[in-house]
Amino acid sequence: MLTQPKKTSVPLAMRSAVCRLRLAFGLVLGAGSGVADMQSPTSTPITPGQIIGQSQLEKARCVQAWDPAKYQRSRAVGRIYTGRSYGTAWRVGPGNLVLTNLHVVGENPDPARMVVEFDYEEPSCDSDAVRPPVRVPVERVVASHAWEDFALLALDQDVVDSGVLDTFGYLGLDTRISAVGDPVYVVGHPWAGPKRISRLHDDGNPCWVTEVQNNGLTDFAKYNCDTESGSSGSPVIDAGTNTVIALNFGFSSGHNAGAQVSSIWPRIAQYFGGRLPEGSILVEQPTVPVAKPGAVGVQVPVRVTQVDGESPVGGAPGEQLYYHAPAHTTVTDVSCQSGTTRWIAEDGNAASCTMASAANWTTTQSVMLRVDDTAPDGQIADGRARLLSDAGQTRGGASIALNVMSLGPGEVASLQAQAGNFQTAAVDSGFTEPLTARAKDSLDAVVVGADVTFAVIDDSTTGTRFDGGDQTLIVQTNAEGDATSPPLVAGSRAGTLQVTATSNDRMATFHLRVVSEEGDPTDDVEYLLLIDGNGQLAPEGAEFTHPLTSRTSNQDRDPVEGAWVVYTITDDGGTGTRFVGADQAPTVTTNSNGDAVSPKLIAGNASGFVTVTTASNGKALTFVLVVIPS
Repeated sequence: MLTQPKKTSVPLAMRSAVCRLRLAFGLVLGAGSGVADMQSPTSTPITPGQIIGQSQLEKARCVQAWDPAKYQRSRAVGRIYTGRSYGTAWRVGPGNLVLTNLHVVGENPDPARMVVEFDYEEPSCDSDAVRPPVRVPVERVVASHAWEDFALLALDQDVVDSGVLDTFGYLGLDTRISAVGDPVYVVGHPWAGPKRISRLHDDGNPCWVTEVQNNGLTDFAKYNCDTESGSSGSPVIDAGTNTVIALNFGFSSGHNAGAQVSSIWPRIAQYFGGRLPEGSILVEQPTVPVAKPGAVGVQVPVRVTQVDGESPVGGAPGEQLYYHAPAHTTVTDVSCQSGTTRWIAEDGNAASCTMASAANWTTTQSVMLRVDDTAPDGQIADGRARLLSDAGQTRGGASIALNVMSLGPGEVASLQAQAGNFQTAAVDSGFTEPLTARAKDSLDAVVVGADVTFAVIDDSTTGTRFDGGDQTLIVQTNAEGDATSPPLVAGSRAGTLQVTATSNDRMATFHLRVVSEEGDPTDDVEYLLLIDGNGQLAPEGAEFTHPLTSRTSNQDRDPVEGAWVVYTITDDGGTGTRFVGADQAPTVTTNSNGDAVSPKLIAGNASGFVTVTTASNGKALTFVLVVIPS
């Protein structure tokens, strides 16, 4: 006969000093703060607001008997050690990516010191022993953002490919905005101890979402599940779908809180190929329209549905569908159901439809937009439509997105280095791969038959030429949109060089190196440090004062001269911030101090955070910049 699972707390002896608390959006980031390095444990009281009433934290194995589905989902959750603190992280989909909080990994993370430990739990409900965990090194920080307090990390690919994590599974994502009353549960490693599951409230019922809010930047949810320090980064899992609805980051006024996946997913979608990972809740969305800068009357469809993407969302009198215009656009009109009241703000930044009677919001609504003349090319996806009850609660929503493309279909809108970049060859020898650039049009379709000019830019006078002796030649793209150069032959002098591929004023740059017997200095890079440029503020449209500087060193902590460092804007938060010049992923060669200085950055036309990654020899760090209103 089954017995009620045991509710266990981590012994006080395991608790170390709580990390500093941070305030953001009125929430304390640290209700699940990473627990500081546990070399000197101290008896620290439970941080107020993390345990809601009496602790209902349960051993993972105790939950297995009563709710095997929740236990199985919990297996994808691990304890993360960052080199200085502990927190919680979890696998997102079947690949090597995991999510945790940005405040867990810190502002200057060192991936080389990070490890995620899976299966850190007791072997049975009655046991207090902990079996050895499965430890997986972190390969790099892929993306992060302060508003939603998330960090997306890549685990060591070789370890993941070995299949050692297959038995633990992974968690999918639910991008809908949760509703008050939705049952949820939280899985984490409080106080850096063995895994705990919080699924019940003090009344014996499942814990639930108590409040849903948006502060103008982020959707977040409050819930009455229990957490403690070390639960930062825990998944908040919808009990009905068993997919992650929010990322736990803090507490406020007797509730724990997290950023909803609805806000996180648009910032990380590119790292999943734009498709929700396996195991996620897939909600059908209308086709994203394409518009040119300056376009007027662009109709963007918006469909509000239940989680299955089909069930109608019944409305009540007084309910409001509120539109917030995407960046670089203004609302000119909205379509409203019969009998509803329409409102458009004077500045066009917002609009709404308010129902006079019950209706079915599954019917496709639409908003008409005017696109700014200066709107940059690319997808703009930061507009939102939210369904608000007359009590002010958010019940559902959808994104308002459009693709802005200054060129028409069939014209080369982008060139990407597809193969052959970052090669090294010994003097007087051949480079292994030819160079391949892929041409795409404004609709992201490949362009066939386009002329692409390859040109060797040899400032170091290495003497490198294409096979046959040419330094400049023209190649046409094939059926895959690829233009492939002849092989390259290294000259008799060591140094670095670039080869550019251009078509229709679009350019891809290949970075190459000719080396002597000593080999490629980049291979010696073991450490990266942020030296200058982090944390800068610049008004919209202005230049950031300092370029970004990162310093390389070898295993002996000596500077590495002549190494390659690549700077990439991994998440500009919709600001439109760019590097000066055409190359938006510039490669810089380190000087005698081991320093790589990037080109300067120009702040975009919208305020927000900008994240720039610096990487060399598989090591990566993140700069965070801020664009402020002008």
